[in-house]
Amino acid sequence: MSSLFGILGVAERGMSVTSLGIRTAGHNIANVNTEGFSQQRQVTAPGFPINTDAGPLGTGVEQLTIERITDFFVQRQLMREGSRLGANDTQTQALREIETILDEQSGPGLSAALSSFYDSFDDLANATTPGAPVERAAVVTAGQALVDQFGSLDAQLRDVMVGLDNGIANAVPAINELTARIAELNEQIVATEVRAPANDLRDMRELAMRQLSELVDVQSYENDDGAVAVTLSNGAALVEGTSAKTLVTTGSPGNPFNPGFASVAVQDGGNLFDVTADIGSGRLGGLLRSRDTLVPAAIRSLDTLAYNLANSVNTVHQGGVGLDASTGNDFFTAPAAVEDAAANLALDATILASTDAIAAGTTSQSLDNRNAQTLAELRGQRSALFLPGDPPGPASGPSRSILEHAGAVISDIGQQSRTQQLSFDQQTRILEGLQSRRDSVSGVSIDEETTRLIELQAAFQANARVVSVVDTLMQDVLGLI
Repeated sequence: MSSLFGILGVAERGMSVTSLGIRTAGHNIANVNTEGFSQQRQVTAPGFPINTDAGPLGTGVEQLTIERITDFFVQRQLMREGSRLGANDTQTQALREIETILDEQSGPGLSAALSSFYDSFDDLANATTPGAPVERAAVVTAGQALVDQFGSLDAQLRDVMVGLDNGIANAVPAINELTARIAELNEQIVATEVRAPANDLRDMRELAMRQLSELVDVQSYENDDGAVAVTLSNGAALVEGTSAKTLVTTGSPGNPFNPGFASVAVQDGGNLFDVTADIGSGRLGGLLRSRDTLVPAAIRSLDTLAYNLANSVNTVHQGGVGLDASTGNDFFTAPAAVEDAAANLALDATILASTDAIAAGTTSQSLDNRNAQTLAELRGQRSALFLPGDPPGPASGPSRSILEHAGAVISDIGQQSRTQQLSFDQQTRILEGLQSRRDSVSGVSIDEETTRLIELQAAFQANARVVSVVDTLMQDVLGLI
């Protein structure tokens, strides 16, 4: 009779373990479309045998654990490449915006405005009407159009910077939410894994860490108790066990474009540690690089054009004589430096007050327009260009005409945009490949789970059959008593 109870215990454990297997397969199927979910597998082992006169006798099956199927190396790569893609995506969008602003293919742009300006001096040089009032007015109109063009492009680029700065301010709270979530999951995982693997909680934490790495480049290390520590690339801790530090934004007093732009700092108690320069990747890194490097470079290129244009025109204009006999006048308001020259470019007050102040001649005679010809010839005149930081020192830039430099600036932005787009496309393919590798390891296969269910169903029915047989045998034994 005791042996029949032993067989019954074996069958009962078999049914119990099989039920857990069916539940595990059902859990997998239910989460087939859940982002970040890793396939789980039941791990079983034979029960510890008992010794009998006939030798060791099996005691059925034992449930060991439920394990998640994952590849640690692929998970790490997904975090790293996701961080790079986040930075690439942001920089690609920023360069595309800059290219759109400076685009000359969809309509007249900066080069066209420069050409019109030089054309107006050419027309003035060839005017046959005494005093050339119409041509002088056209020079002022073309000059003002050029000033407006520089101002408009500068303002649009600065608007892009403001948009990027808003993106930085919005990314920081999202990062804080994720670090707080990781710290919370750390606490739950440590408490759960005292008893059993916290498979689902680990999936949730991995997903949160991947989302975090898309926003900012981080490093992570798992402790012996199952909690992960998360740091920035410079080692500044964001998550330590069950506590998360907070990122905050502060002003940027040294920013030459806007001291109110956001800097990023780690708040540790009452102290703030600026980490702006240490964030090089992730969406936040891309936003910072776009705001502080890519857009400022485009603005300074415009400044270089505006400064050298004003400098070259003013130099020739000062040597000429106006119809009103004035001389030594500037045509543009003399820029103090290359920096912000595009934003501050303006026609000189004497030119705005009277077109007769335009120094078209070498004398004040009404048909002397020889200086206007010299001004028109600046179109193709090459000279070393002043770059940001040069004045009052010598020019350190390449020897180009203003029109050549305008073309080079626009071409350079286009080339940067195309290169960045290629980099983004390549990074997207890398991430897709890694995601495919993860899916092949950790993803749920409906066919595989269905087959598993059929096997488990058969095993459960067989165990139930054993119970039924034992029950019949026990009834027979009881009938003999």
